[in-house]
Amino acid sequence: MSVQFTPKERLRYRFDDWMSRGALAQILMLGALTIALIAVTAVVLIITGLAPELEGGQRESFSQLLWRGLMRAMDAGAVGGDSGSWPFLFVMLFITFGGIFVFSALIGILNGAIEGLLDSLSRGKSLVVEANHTVILGFTPKIHTLLSELAAANANRKGACVVVLGEIDKREMDEALAAHHVKGGMRIVTRTGSPTSPADLSILNLPQARSVIVPAPEEDADARVLKTLLALTKVPGVNIGQPHIVAELSEQRTLDVARLVVGEKAALVLSPALVNRLLVQTGRQSGLSMVYAELLDFAGSEIYVNVEPKLVGKTFREALSAYDDSALMGVVDLQGELHLPPPFDRKFVTGDQVVAISRDDDTVILNGRAEPSAVDISSGAPLSPSRRVERTLVLGLSERSMPVLIELDAYVARGSQTLLVGEGALALAPLVLANMAVERREGDITDRALLESLEPLSFDHVLLLSEVQSRTPDIADARTLITLLHLRDLAQKGGRHLPITTEMLDLRNQELASVAEADDFIVSDSLVSLLLTQVSENAHLVKILDDLFQPDGHEIYLKPVENYITPGIETSFYAIVEAAARRGHVALGYRVAHQSRDASKGFGVVVNPTKSQRRKFAPQDRVIVMSAD
Repeated sequence: MSVQFTPKERLRYRFDDWMSRGALAQILMLGALTIALIAVTAVVLIITGLAPELEGGQRESFSQLLWRGLMRAMDAGAVGGDSGSWPFLFVMLFITFGGIFVFSALIGILNGAIEGLLDSLSRGKSLVVEANHTVILGFTPKIHTLLSELAAANANRKGACVVVLGEIDKREMDEALAAHHVKGGMRIVTRTGSPTSPADLSILNLPQARSVIVPAPEEDADARVLKTLLALTKVPGVNIGQPHIVAELSEQRTLDVARLVVGEKAALVLSPALVNRLLVQTGRQSGLSMVYAELLDFAGSEIYVNVEPKLVGKTFREALSAYDDSALMGVVDLQGELHLPPPFDRKFVTGDQVVAISRDDDTVILNGRAEPSAVDISSGAPLSPSRRVERTLVLGLSERSMPVLIELDAYVARGSQTLLVGEGALALAPLVLANMAVERREGDITDRALLESLEPLSFDHVLLLSEVQSRTPDIADARTLITLLHLRDLAQKGGRHLPITTEMLDLRNQELASVAEADDFIVSDSLVSLLLTQVSENAHLVKILDDLFQPDGHEIYLKPVENYITPGIETSFYAIVEAAARRGHVALGYRVAHQSRDASKGFGVVVNPTKSQRRKFAPQDRVIVMSAD
């Protein structure tokens, strides 16, 4: 049975439908009411003969009455100047009251429309009209480090801009970013939206972006990153490879799926694996953490990949001395293959790109010696074997513990021993490794008595991992700090330096951990942020770091200076470069032993020194080299 609506109900429905169409429809409705009011009153005045007389005895025309009525509707004060019969004056007063109502409503509508527009802008839904900008998809705890590093990276670019898309209110993002002031002239634009929504991504002008960074969120990290990559492929104008996309993932199986989505052109960073390798490598060499910190931080020297046609025909050995204030590491050939380093007698061909450490991309210039140095070179001390039997103490149980042990096994000699201590250590399944025996012990790593019973000074290395199970990052970091303080106190009372590699979760707790000595390496979200930022500027960096972190590839070592030159004799770094090349090593810098605890001197680590500067090296100093062993 059909429902019969009354004319009043139909009229009310049509009115509501029209008014719901927005401010423009409401303004048009008020305009129509005003015209109708003026027109009806003009007709009434003409029919009743109440229209005022003009000179000559004629009465005002319809158009003149419309104009008079419009002026009264717009200006309430105009009615005071009217003259005529009382009925006419009352009609004008009626129009004035109607005008007051209409224009009051109009002002309210305009005010609401303006407020709505401002509110819409404040919600961050408007189109981004930028080009050559960097886009960060996700407002995560890494955002502040990402922005700080991008500001340093773009310090020499005018008009640099970073666009941040987050799922929280734009005003909250702006307030959070304002509280962490980013130095430099880089502009930061925020927008509210979901990184997994192609519609929200489309407002960011991605086709003209310089790069896109996808940091892993705190919850359902890999699933959300994968959905974001899928959404990026659905944005009109976005081709994988342009813009350059960098995404952070946690698991290898997700990385394999992501490759199916984005192919080989996007840079996929498997952050846990890289952090595990970095923990293991830096934990085994005093000062190595400072070297990687220098390479990943835009404030110092970084790794660049540039084309240098003038090197065509020269060997890699000759090219090592061709740069005075850059350090050559390797070559990327015409097929995109990375050689880190290539054979020293390999000649450069057209299309080769150099991999070099330099202060900036425009400082990788040929300003060194034309030929390798032939002076100031000592035969050096015999090289000691890299792998030896070691004892390692791993404190703290987390998801990182087992991967770290597996990674450590690839670096140590057969017969090495590792003791794993933590809550729930005995519940772990036995781990059988090729080179290393693992003993497990249950206990609270913050317990001083437990730490004393472990005799930490008898170990070659100590790895202190964050225990995050059922704990907040702050609580986990607090426990790590307590354990670190106990270990430092035991080392001080024992009169021995104890190399400790410490994992931290929160960037804000790094300052609290500064009571530790220079050899302590603090790994946190900031490390991943530095890596993502570097890769966004240099797509080759993922392959370079992956090669450096592989136990069977070339790695960075800090070797005794006497392996290359005679200590105590003033020499240039050219001599060290040539001496290292004769051993098949690539010299990248040095570490001054007496500055190893001086933070203002970078803890003695100098990466990419000016080769022509001469200095005397002490027997305790180290040379930073890249070698296979």
